[in-house]
Amino acid sequence: MPILGIELDEECVSALSHDALKNVSIKHGDFLKFDLNTTAGALKLVGNVPYRITTPIIARIFGEIGEPQPWLSRVGKVILTVQYEVAQRFVAEPGGEDYSQITLLINYFAKAKILRKLPREDFYPSPEVNSAIVEFVPLVKPPIDCKDSKFLRQVIKACFSQRRKMIKNNLSLLHCDADMLTKAFAKAHINPQARAEILSLEQFAKLSDALSEFDMRKRNHE
Repeated sequence: MPILGIELDEECVSALSHDALKNVSIKHGDFLKFDLNTTAGALKLVGNVPYRITTPIIARIFGEIGEPQPWLSRVGKVILTVQYEVAQRFVAEPGGEDYSQITLLINYFAKAKILRKLPREDFYPSPEVNSAIVEFVPLVKPPIDCKDSKFLRQVIKACFSQRRKMIKNNLSLLHCDADMLTKAFAKAHINPQARAEILSLEQFAKLSDALSEFDMRKRNHE
């Protein structure tokens, strides 16, 4: 099976290329800009991720809610080494401090599982944080039904804009009036005083659909 490595550091590229490993080719480049459509066949992605750009790399692999990457259907599995605290966000459950927008993005596209925690002493030089190996198995389709997935993404972003605020206040960023919010919360069976971190992806989808429905009704009557 051919292996393609994408590496930004020129010295690493030179060293790896010099080793001439069988079935391995090394390309100098930035993974965040690399077009996976230039490859062929099924994909398995493996990487030791620079911790400061973990979220952009996740978005590069999977895409955004409502805008999946064109190569996603060819991705069979993703294995990444990431900062342990970030790994906990990937697998967090609603109601916890680690539950966030990246959790919902992962839930939308894949099943995530922490395979192993790696103490900092396993690396040289030792970083200041522990790490974890995380497995992502892409889903055939999103686990929820949503009428407008791009609007769902906007709702999630607005609700998490200020974590400690009630979602009814955060949704003002989408210019939703009080009457629309009241009706949408009632239809979605969601407490308007709730905070974003307690809502599941399914609940966000129901809220998104309800807001979209009442906004459309309002427009039709204007």
